[in-house]
Amino acid sequence: MIITLIKEETTQEYNKRMEKKYGSMEKLEKALEKAPKNLLYADLENWKLLTENPEENIRQEEIIITDNISIGENEIKLLNIIKNEKPKSVREIANKINKDPANTTNKINQLAEEGLVSFKKGLKNSKIPFLKYDKIEIAI
Repeated sequence: MIITLIKEETTQEYNKRMEKKYGSMEKLEKALEKAPKNLLYADLENWKLLTENPEENIRQEEIIITDNISIGENEIKLLNIIKNEKPKSVREIANKINKDPANTTNKINQLAEEGLVSFKKGLKNSKIPFLKYDKIEIAI
């Protein structure tokens, strides 16, 4: 099974993300002079290209190839809640679907292990699940 995670971004969104990450294009250029790294160079070249072509949209893809993943109705329901409702905790998701928080945590952790869900730190060491992509394409 081939799963493609797709993140689509406008040039304006990309610019904001790069400004948050590097401050400005000039700061990125200075950082590149001090420590030449492939990632910094790629970010700079992409940023310049998109500045010259502001009507372009960006489509980033991450591909997962696996035979072990199991995506059923329950998993799709969890992914939809995480994407559309932006819950602040796994417990909040469990409450929404009327399921045991421990079982919900296990299922979301499995989705994270498979690369479909990410976490950021919340209050008191809680984990906030989120999706780094806009859509999923599955090829069998």
